[in-house]
Amino acid sequence: MTLNNTFNVVCTEKDEDFVLIFRFVVGGWLSIITCTLGLLCNTFSIIVLVNKRMRTFSTNVYLIALAVANLLWLILFFIFYAIRFAIIIPHFISKTQNNSYNNYDEIFYQLSPYIIPLMNTLELCITYYTVAVSADRYLHVSMGINTAHYFTVRNSLRIILLLTIFSIMFIIPYWFKFHVVKQIDIQNRTHHEVLNEFIGKHKVFFQIINTYVYISVVYIMPFLILIFMNILTARRLTQYYDEHRRLLSTSIRQMAMLKINLVYYRRHYHVTIMLIAVVLLFLVCRIPILINQIYEVQYFVREKYISPSNLDFQCQIQHIFDTFANFMQTLNSIGNLVIYLLCCQNFRETSKYLFKTLSTYTRLHANENLLSMMYHRSRTSTRATDVQI
Repeated sequence: MTLNNTFNVVCTEKDEDFVLIFRFVVGGWLSIITCTLGLLCNTFSIIVLVNKRMRTFSTNVYLIALAVANLLWLILFFIFYAIRFAIIIPHFISKTQNNSYNNYDEIFYQLSPYIIPLMNTLELCITYYTVAVSADRYLHVSMGINTAHYFTVRNSLRIILLLTIFSIMFIIPYWFKFHVVKQIDIQNRTHHEVLNEFIGKHKVFFQIINTYVYISVVYIMPFLILIFMNILTARRLTQYYDEHRRLLSTSIRQMAMLKINLVYYRRHYHVTIMLIAVVLLFLVCRIPILINQIYEVQYFVREKYISPSNLDFQCQIQHIFDTFANFMQTLNSIGNLVIYLLCCQNFRETSKYLFKTLSTYTRLHANENLLSMMYHRSRTSTRATDVQI
């Protein structure tokens, strides 16, 4: 098997083994661990957020949508990437052929023109759901109690629906971008290549679509919005402290008005801190994807100018960084739950409530089973006594 990516960067045998080992460790087993934890974390987040104590807030509706999108993306990544790297790569390293593993690898490549755009759609949904929840939180903090009529659960669901439709429509051209070609090399080894269709063959067209459209819409624009929103939200929180200090030196009438706003800000303070942390984690984990996309576009445009002596280095950098960028996305899904538990008191209280409810139900169910067992035993012993009499 030769390592070929979308732009046909062919590795030498030595570099191929190094990249395969890196993918086996980071893209395989480490990703399996993070995906498993991410699936559990997002499932738990959904269970807590859909509770009646949580789902009445517009912010939590966005967090539910974010957790669902993360969950679906993790399922696809777990099945088609993490497990594949962990199972298939050792057989390529050892140069052994196994029909069952080859069939699994072939299924992956045949489905990749459909799995890749589907995962890209989910990534775009995750990005803009994060933008939406950041904007929701900023407006909550800046407008105060005046947001009650605007930021309702119904309006949040409408925005989520619009963002989902936008993500699906934006990725539609990329469903026709690639096709799979099965090839046999000089050593009689079968491998596949994911090649560009007509929509991606022309370099100028490719650069315009990916640099000025895809990268701008999927990464640069939402990232800038998130950074801007976070700065504004942080500034508003500092103003909250200033108003709190000013409260001590105001008249009774002004104090009553300030108290209303301060109670509102105090109630939403920890939620705002939580979402700032979520956005920062999102940016840290997604920036490697942006760098990887820019690198791939620049390589495709300048491919003919790269000297043969640099091809090995290009191969290692491209494949290793691509694996690392995908791994960072799995870490992002785990970190959200940690932030929820650390920063949001309502989330912690709801989690404790659900655990207590579950433990109570389990205890009652166990007691019912015990009583039922004792009842059947007493009935059996009574029947045996009757028979003897």
